[in-house]
Amino acid sequence: MEKIVAFVSAIFIPVTDITRSAEWYVRMFDLETIEKTDYRVGLAFPNGQTLVILWKVEKPQPVQFDTGKHPIPYFNFTSYDIDHSYRQLKAKGAELSEIHEEDGHRFFQAFDLDGNPVDIVEETGQTPYFAHKNKIRKQQ
Repeated sequence: MEKIVAFVSAIFIPVTDITRSAEWYVRMFDLETIEKTDYRVGLAFPNGQTLVILWKVEKPQPVQFDTGKHPIPYFNFTSYDIDHSYRQLKAKGAELSEIHEEDGHRFFQAFDLDGNPVDIVEETGQTPYFAHKNKIRKQQ
């Protein structure tokens, strides 16, 4: 029987300068540009199914929601070595938060040119997500 859906096809990130933002995301995350128009840019992770679509907006838009305790991003990027990811993004000149550890994962935020936080997350083995992500990692 066919699945109803297979995977998340894309995440959409609002940006005010499409060209500058596309260059930033490609440089920071080694993404491949697969489409470019006046109002959006489609980016792909190498060997990945989920796309990142940068969408031009007039003013910055929220990419996180407030739980009452702290903001939670609508999306995050997985890292299998958070320290390596942090060093690489810092060397590329990204504005970064400190690395935090909470509830079995380590994470930090990289801030794009509109100030959008992009969470980079590594599961540490203490979460229900670790085994799943590790299985996916071995298939790549």
